[in-house]
Amino acid sequence: MNCTFCKAPLSNGRVNHIVDLGEHIIIVKNVPANVCKQCGEYFVDTAIALKLESIVEKARKNNAEVFIVKYDEMVA
Repeated sequence: MNCTFCKAPLSNGRVNHIVDLGEHIIIVKNVPANVCKQCGEYFVDTAIALKLESIVEKARKNNAEVFIVKYDEMVA
């Protein structure tokens, strides 16, 4: 699989996924992703994207301005 932006190869890795909702910033650490070796862009598969949506929704309900969680702990 290649990066849709720069066409370089992707490799399995882990990233910190940051969501800025204006009044909330949510950081999900150590998310499994396909990471571009050249530009650093990352892509997650559908199952992980759905889990990220669930994590973000839970974090929004927390009412913290900044919320940092570890992916593995939230999906366990």
